[in-house]
Amino acid sequence: MRKGILLLTITLWVFGGLSAQKTPHPEYLMRYYFTAAEGAKQSVIPSKDLLKIKGIDQKQYFPCFPMEGLKFNQFLSQVQTGYDTIYAIEEMVSCGPFLAHRTETTNGEYKAFLADSVWIKEHLGYVPRQLFPDTNVWPSFAATPERAAVVNPYRWVYFQTSTYDQYPVVGVSQLQASAYCSWLTDQLKNNPKYSKLQAALAKAGLRVEASLPSVSEWMYLYESSIEIPSEKGTKEGKINVSYYTTNKRKGGGLITFINHQADRHQPVIYQGIVTNRGFGIQPAISKAILRPTPVEYPAIKPYPSVSHLLGNVAEWTSTPAYGHLFNNRTTILNTNGQLIENAYQQVNVFDFKDYLVDAEQLKQHYAIKGGSWAQDVHYLDPMALMFMQSNHSNNQVGFRTILHFYPGPRDN
Repeated sequence: MRKGILLLTITLWVFGGLSAQKTPHPEYLMRYYFTAAEGAKQSVIPSKDLLKIKGIDQKQYFPCFPMEGLKFNQFLSQVQTGYDTIYAIEEMVSCGPFLAHRTETTNGEYKAFLADSVWIKEHLGYVPRQLFPDTNVWPSFAATPERAAVVNPYRWVYFQTSTYDQYPVVGVSQLQASAYCSWLTDQLKNNPKYSKLQAALAKAGLRVEASLPSVSEWMYLYESSIEIPSEKGTKEGKINVSYYTTNKRKGGGLITFINHQADRHQPVIYQGIVTNRGFGIQPAISKAILRPTPVEYPAIKPYPSVSHLLGNVAEWTSTPAYGHLFNNRTTILNTNGQLIENAYQQVNVFDFKDYLVDAEQLKQHYAIKGGSWAQDVHYLDPMALMFMQSNHSNNQVGFRTILHFYPGPRDN
């Protein structure tokens, strides 16, 4: 009798209980959905003469302008090939025209910013030391049976010495990167070094502003700047790129990183050897190189014209989690790629206390794009992203600047 009752109980649970719970489809079990959509900035395209002036010329900045006759850049984002806890939806994205620096901001450039202590105190209310990169982001080497733990020497030399001036600055928070952009804006407007630019802007009735790119702007930079190498086949010491010459949406962006390594004989460390898009990375990993590579102004042809957009260091953006990152307790992604209300909410099933569900927390976290030398290869997917609190930093994240031009006189 007891056996029969037990069997009946199990039967009711299997055929009645589960359907009553409305268990969501596995695709709904992801933690977050991300949308890059936001209002496009009302920026304008500068004249060709402006783009020839030293300081914002096309040797340093890549033009991200819409096709002739269009006011905004508009494009369909790519399909994310994998995810950790965040899935970026495929959608139409738009942004205003802008110029993007061809390289990541270097230690040398950031030092020039810190050297302007008078401006920093007067306009930002900081002392330079408060904006100094956190050199403790370089972790110590763990102890082994043969030796004790060793302090990482990059804590003392990566930013402090001139040896690494052409390397990307790391250990900077989103707040510090934004402060640098404010300083760069002032330099372009008021420094006599840019007098030709200032005169040309005044004549054209424009003003210029430097900033971090939004996620949509970063994605458009990827879409518009990545070119596929024309070489085919495999040669010793080179990557086989023939598969990627016909369709740049199949992962050719990783070539941005591979072809701009300063020393091909010293590949940068990754946590894997094959990307989600099937692009192989050299398996011969040197454990001696635990840092990024120097930035380089890339050749326009035949390789990508923006250096290290993927890989090297990941890059801060100006896009907050708030208004862009949605938790699947309340939101799901339907089959049409739209974010809709989750009709299968099971609040008790998931423990959200360790996730960003508080609005104030969402406002304090900002998106990071591009992947780094020390991250899993998933983050090299151009759609992948991560978030970090705006006052946090590590040795894998830096930034690059962009310029917008707006109508109207400059505002000092």
